[in-house]
Amino acid sequence: MQFSGSRSKDSLSGLYVLKHKDLDVAMVQIDSMTGSIEYILDIYIPEELPLGCEPNGDGVKEWWKARAIPESRKGIRQVLNSLNEKTSESLMLSAYGLSLTDHYWLQPVDREYYWKDLNFYENDFSDELGKLLTDSGELDLDFPVSKFSPSSSVNGEMRKKWVILDGARYLLKVSQEHYGQQAVNEAIAGKLHELTGWKNYIPYRIDKAVIEGKNYPCSLSPLFTSQELEFVPAYQIIRNHKVPNNVSVYEALIRQAGFYGMREEEVRNHLEYTILTDFLLTNTDRHFNNFGFLYDEKQHRLVSMAPIFDTGNALFYNEEAIPSKENLLNIEVNSFSKKETEMLRYVKNSRILDLPSLESLPKEAEMLLKKYTDMPGTRAEKSERPLAKRWNISTCSNRAAKSGDGKSTGRR
Repeated sequence: MQFSGSRSKDSLSGLYVLKHKDLDVAMVQIDSMTGSIEYILDIYIPEELPLGCEPNGDGVKEWWKARAIPESRKGIRQVLNSLNEKTSESLMLSAYGLSLTDHYWLQPVDREYYWKDLNFYENDFSDELGKLLTDSGELDLDFPVSKFSPSSSVNGEMRKKWVILDGARYLLKVSQEHYGQQAVNEAIAGKLHELTGWKNYIPYRIDKAVIEGKNYPCSLSPLFTSQELEFVPAYQIIRNHKVPNNVSVYEALIRQAGFYGMREEEVRNHLEYTILTDFLLTNTDRHFNNFGFLYDEKQHRLVSMAPIFDTGNALFYNEEAIPSKENLLNIEVNSFSKKETEMLRYVKNSRILDLPSLESLPKEAEMLLKKYTDMPGTRAEKSERPLAKRWNISTCSNRAAKSGDGKSTGRR
């Protein structure tokens, strides 16, 4: 069964079944105007609820809302108006909440559909909604636009959509502002991981998107979930967890991950490597929805860390003047702590990052910025300098720790 055209999302009663693939997990009442979940009417299989939700259904409403495109995304209100949708949640309901992140969806009680016929892992989807969301391409809105697309359930501030290239699924993110640097930053981060030999990351490639006749850089990243593995953001498992006053959110997250099946050493190594590389790249936005875990639905447990992705907000991309000297280390971030230097306190094994392998990275970053953006050459050179300085600072600190000049914080 192939779905196309405008989706009818209205159950006459407003009743939907929350499905995990073909399992009936819960009965919910939907507000037909807003697409939001009003009530959890019944729970059929508590253990199949999204991870982090309570057996009685607490947390499901918030989980559903978090899947939708944020109302703050640029251009989303115009898209919703053109499609006669009240909210991003109602748009998401047009595709039954199906995504390429996990295996959950909503089925109207008066319909009978099956996972194999609808899911976007196996079934193709139209690019019509994606074009509207990224403002690329020409669409005739006099004809129905297919809303049946995983692009309706991709959160985040940047304009983005799912595309199919040679049969594979890729997430395309458009960088319209700041010389398109965010897209190129993703490639720079990938080069960093390649140089260090770190395997668990998403490789981004740079392409072009056409918006109102003008080319803009965009990033393409391959799908990292599958029919077997689902992505669970860190926020999902820590959101409703009561963190004791004497425990940091960082440590609480590691404990929660262990409760759901992860090995502590694997979580710590991954988080510490991420903190160190974010520091080198001045990535200011490692929030709780752009890192997390992979969940195996058959084992009912977390089985690995999700690969590192979404490092676009780096290298002072949105700063008019690139900081130097003392301001270089006084950076606010959106993560476990409010300052970069405070984030470094969580790192107990700084040698997990092979710093000598990154000596060439600053110059390679400069070349990528000059090649793929229209920023002035002097700006690209200035963007590289803080990276070189941070590399030097980190290298000196590492040498001091190894020589015994300072206290080694490694556990090995």
